Amino acid sequence: MAHERSFQDISLDSLVSTAERLKREGWRCVQMLCVNTDNGVDLTYSFSKLNELANYQVRGVTQGTSVPSIQNLFLGIFPFENEAKDLFGVDIEGMVLDFAGKFYAVAEREPMTILTPEAKERKDKEAKKAAAAAAKAKQAAEGGSAPADDLEAKLAGMDPEKAAKVRAAMEAKARKEAASSAQSEDDIEAKLANMDPEKAAKVRAALEAKKAKEGNA
Repeated sequence: MAHERSFQDISLDSLVSTAERLKREGWRCVQMLCVNTDNGVDLTYSFSKLNELANYQVRGVTQGTSVPSIQNLFLGIFPFENEAKDLFGVDIEGMVLDFAGKFYAVAEREPMTILTPEAKERKDKEAKKAAAAAAKAKQAAEGGSAPADDLEAKLAGMDPEKAAKVRAAMEAKARKEAASSAQSEDDIEAKLANMDPEKAAKVRAALEAKKAKEGNA
């Protein structure tokens, strides 16, 4: 006979009371499953009774959050709780059978919390996008976003290699514009040197006034 399955999210605070109710109603705890997510570790407790399989999920358990053991109600869950502690770094409190981190002989401590290079790159990219969005929102709240902030937000969302090429092209363009500006100033100075000194002084004053005005704008 096939089991009828159900899934229900519960809070961490209601875990023990839910387990106590299921114990009174004659359910068996058959497993506890851990899944590592970007928001923490999701815990799924599975209970069986006749042809029913009820799954209760506690989502987003972060490092340092204490999770109460339910071994005193369902002793058979001890391997799963020790696994959660050893492999995922979940802080299970009050275990009847606690192997103190030695249930598994592993080369790396809490190996299921270690990010792959691909997952780390994805998280870093998402963090950059979030930081750029936050900076943009702050700038807008203070009176409008700057073009540089908009550009950085776009670059943060790009493929890292492509973003690096765009930045390199922008830097090359800035250097070229700076060199062109310097050459233009040299040409002006050469022309002023050949002018009547009084007229040259007036032109210089006009140029400085224009530059100051552009800087204030």
